[in-house]
Amino acid sequence: METTNKTKIYNVIILDKSGSMSTIAKQAVDGVNETLGGIRSSQLKDPTQDNYVTLVAFCGCELRTIYDNTPIAEVRDITPNDYRPCCMTPLYDAVGTTITRLHPIVNENKGAAAVTIITDGYENASREYSGKAIKDLIERYKNEAWMFAYIGADHDVEKVAAQMSIDNTLVFDKTEAGTREMFAKHKRSRSHWAFLRSSLSRQVFESDDDRLQAERKANKGFFDL
Repeated sequence: METTNKTKIYNVIILDKSGSMSTIAKQAVDGVNETLGGIRSSQLKDPTQDNYVTLVAFCGCELRTIYDNTPIAEVRDITPNDYRPCCMTPLYDAVGTTITRLHPIVNENKGAAAVTIITDGYENASREYSGKAIKDLIERYKNEAWMFAYIGADHDVEKVAAQMSIDNTLVFDKTEAGTREMFAKHKRSRSHWAFLRSSLSRQVFESDDDRLQAERKANKGFFDL
């Protein structure tokens, strides 16, 4: 029998494909595919979940939307043709464009959203969004119980994340082994978070505010496994 009242889980991955990522391009493709596999496994293990994937890869010449709010059952592994690093790092534009497009969908379906940003460098090419605009957006969405995590290498990850009002951070070594380790942790963390949020959706709370507080609490310590 099909499970009713499923929790809609919106998995958002915003992946830097600026030129400096070329040294770990293969590992990035493999890591994203491992993450997608983890999302598939989460849904199989917990039939109360209904997972969707938004995957974008960004550089100065394009914001490539590989998957746009796609049901996980329809998501296939990506290939090197989907991820070709080049040029600059318009980080703010990639984040702002992606999350504002998804926001009304999450709200309408009362879903749970987890956004992970993966980059190896500083913002240097955005034209539409400023740092302050992104910080304001993220703070607003965090208040609506969205989860944000910032994964980075080769720069001051905690400082940049704090400037964007992101509490969950992970630093990785930009080597073959370091990138594999990072994506493995990302996969575990995302699966654990989805289980927590799905479990919360089945609990009875005295008020909507109590539920929101519990959801916000579940978003903290994303990488603390």
